[in-house]
Amino acid sequence: MRIGTSIHDVTRLHLGVFAVAVAVAALGSAAEARSAAPPALLCKPPPGEQKLPRTATHGVIGHMHQYSTVSLATRVERNRARRILGQLVAAANRERWRTPAAAKRAGYDMRTRPRKAGDDAVYFFHAERDQERRRGSIFDAARPKALIYANAPGHPLALVGAMWSTRDGELGPTPAGPILRWHSHIVCKSGTKRGLKPPPSGICPPGSRLTQGTSEMLHVWFTQDLRSAFAISAPRPELCAVRLLPRDSCG
Repeated sequence: MRIGTSIHDVTRLHLGVFAVAVAVAALGSAAEARSAAPPALLCKPPPGEQKLPRTATHGVIGHMHQYSTVSLATRVERNRARRILGQLVAAANRERWRTPAAAKRAGYDMRTRPRKAGDDAVYFFHAERDQERRRGSIFDAARPKALIYANAPGHPLALVGAMWSTRDGELGPTPAGPILRWHSHIVCKSGTKRGLKPPPSGICPPGSRLTQGTSEMLHVWFTQDLRSAFAISAPRPELCAVRLLPRDSCG
């Protein structure tokens, strides 16, 4: 997605002075998040590298590999990833999230921004729901924080994925090892307010500072293989292959 590229550029420009932190190890079967200080995520790749190691399960979005390397996961982790994807698909079918009206009744905000004249881009609209009291793990495959829809001009919204997010300072659980990866963003942050996307200049407005966000996000996509289903950003080729994106946008 474009946002990943811009954040990567900002990171390279403004976080070059950051020391390389130690990559956070996969949590394996410890599926619950730890409420603690913000995780020590990598703010820049190791020397001579453009990306974090493929075993990294947490990091800034522009430094994560788009696709997971499924072969690095154990058989148990691969089975967990399949189960997570199956639970999400089952929930989408059961709750009829592909129908915007049903998603709205489930508490997801389906309001989209108006398009500017001549804008024919495909956007990946995140329909979020309000934060609610947790009844278990922060990662409930059947209760995403946001539903992701392909928003293409002249076409109805098409459900293509889902997103989960942690609260500030929490470390997202990785029961599927290196397949299931969480990312953070570089944001302009002011006090306890939610961080905002930096402007194109990379210079934050007065009163805010450029920093790594203290919350993490995870995407899961409605594709047919684990590699693309757990991609960091929208896996356009695979979404095209399963006909979730308009043909005229698939090249």
